[in-house]
Amino acid sequence: MSAGRPRADVSPLPLPLTIANGFSPASVNFETNILGNEDCLFLNVYSPKNASKLPVVVWIHGGGYGLGSANSFDFNYIGQTVDNGFVAVAIQYRLGAFGFLSSAEVAKHGTVNAGVYDMHFALQWVQKYISRFGGDPDQVTITGESAGGGSVMLMAMANGGTEGTKLFRRGISSSPYYPTQPEFDGGMPTDYYLQFARRAGCLEADEAVPTDGSLFKCLEKTDTIALQNASAYTSYAAKASQWAFIPVTDGKLIREQPTEQLLAGKVNGERMLAGANANEGRYFVPNNITTADRFLAFIRLNWPGLSPSAITSVLAAYAFPDNITAAHPRFDTDGLHFPFATSVSGAAVSWQQAAYNLYGETTFVCPAYWLADAYTSGGPGKKAWRYQVSTPNAFHGVDVGFLTGDPIVTGATGVAGEEFRRGFQEIWGRFIVSGDPTLAVTASGTAAASEDRWRVWGQGSTHDMLNLNVTQGTSKADWSVVDALKFEDGRGERCALWAKVGVR
Repeated sequence: MSAGRPRADVSPLPLPLTIANGFSPASVNFETNILGNEDCLFLNVYSPKNASKLPVVVWIHGGGYGLGSANSFDFNYIGQTVDNGFVAVAIQYRLGAFGFLSSAEVAKHGTVNAGVYDMHFALQWVQKYISRFGGDPDQVTITGESAGGGSVMLMAMANGGTEGTKLFRRGISSSPYYPTQPEFDGGMPTDYYLQFARRAGCLEADEAVPTDGSLFKCLEKTDTIALQNASAYTSYAAKASQWAFIPVTDGKLIREQPTEQLLAGKVNGERMLAGANANEGRYFVPNNITTADRFLAFIRLNWPGLSPSAITSVLAAYAFPDNITAAHPRFDTDGLHFPFATSVSGAAVSWQQAAYNLYGETTFVCPAYWLADAYTSGGPGKKAWRYQVSTPNAFHGVDVGFLTGDPIVTGATGVAGEEFRRGFQEIWGRFIVSGDPTLAVTASGTAAASEDRWRVWGQGSTHDMLNLNVTQGTSKADWSVVDALKFEDGRGERCALWAKVGVR
C-alpha cells in the first residue's frame, strides 16, 4: 500500500480497456494479458555436449522495452550450420516502468535505465561464469532484434564506448529500435512518470506534484499488480507509434545520443553485423495517412522537437512524384529502380507508404547504418557488414522467422525457401563463431554473400549491403550486393539528414 496517501483500490484501472495504440490489440485486459513477474532477472544457457572454449552468443529479446522474454529466439537451426559450435545465452531484463521509468526524482532516489543496467550486468555474469558451461568469455557475440537490436546498440555505446572488448567482441543488431532517446529528466519521461504515478494511485489528477520525495516513496510501497497495470496502461495509452518507457540519456551508462556517439566511432567491441527489413514501419503507423497534411501532422506528433527548417528538409527528402497516387498498384520495390519504397510497397502507396518508410528509416533502418558507420570509423581492427531482408512483405520481425524456423519449408511454397533460410542462418552462425558473415559459395542464389562480393562496410569508398531477396513469384534466393547509400532513391542521404537534425 502507499505511504501517506490513501488508496481505495490496488487495481484502480478499468478492465478491460479499449485502446487505439498501434502496438496493441483493440482490447487488452491487464489482469490476464499483460501481467508478468518482478522476479524476472534470469538467463538461460544452452550448451552442446562436451563443450569447451566455444564462442558464445548472447540473445537480448525485443518487445519495445515493454514486452517479451528470454525464450523468444531459438538458435537451434543457426547452430546446425556451424556444427553446433557455440554456446547460447538468452537474458532477461526489467520491462516497462520497472526497467525504464525516468525523471529527475527517479534519478535522485533510484536508477534510471534500470533495464539497460540489467543487460550490462548479465554480460558481466557471462564473463565470470560462462566458462563453466564450455563457453569462451573472450569470444562473445551479443545479438538482438528490434528493442533487442537497440539494446545491442546501447551495449556498444555503454560508458561512452570505453569498455573495449571487456564484455563482448562482436554484435549482431537486427532492426535496431531507436524510438528517440530523451534526456532522463526531460519533459516526455517526466510526464510519463507522473501519468504512471496517477494510475498507480499515488497522485490525484489535480494534485500538485510533491517535491519532498514522497511520490517516489509511495511507488516503492505500492503492490506489484497495481504497478504492472499502471505501467501497461501508460504504455498502451501513449501516442501511436511510441512506447512510454524507453531508454534515456542518463549521463552515466548511456551518455550521448546514438546520432552523436555512433557517428563519432565511440563503440565497444570489434565487429558488427547490422541488418534491417525492407518495410519496417508497416505495423507502427496509423493507417489514415492519406494526405500531405496528415503526413505533416504525423511528423510533428512523433518528432515534436524538429525545427521548422528541419521539417522542411524532411518533407523535401520524403517527397514523391505526382504520378504516384493512392490508386497506384501496390508492389514491393527492388530498391534500384523507380518507383521506390518512399512511395510504393506491397502494403501501401502514396502518403501512407511515405509514412511507413519514414518511420521505418528513422526508427530501425538508419540506426543500422549508423552502427555500421561506427565500426568503420572506430579505429584499427573494427569492421562491420550490412544486410537487408527484402522478401515480399518484409515487415518488422519477418527476419526472425527465417532465422529460427526449419529451413525446409513443407507444404505450400513459403516466402523464402530452403536455400534462402539456410544461407541466412549460416550468415549469423559464421559471424558468431568467426566474426566474418561471408559464405563460401560460388554458384547459387546466395553467391552474393561470398567474401569477394559482400565487402566490409565502408571498405574504400564502398558501402556494400547484402540484399536478401527472392526471385519474383518464387521462393528462390536471389541475393545481390547493392550500394546502400544509393538504395531506395538515396536512403543514405536521408539517414544523414536524420543524423544531422537529430532523432529526438
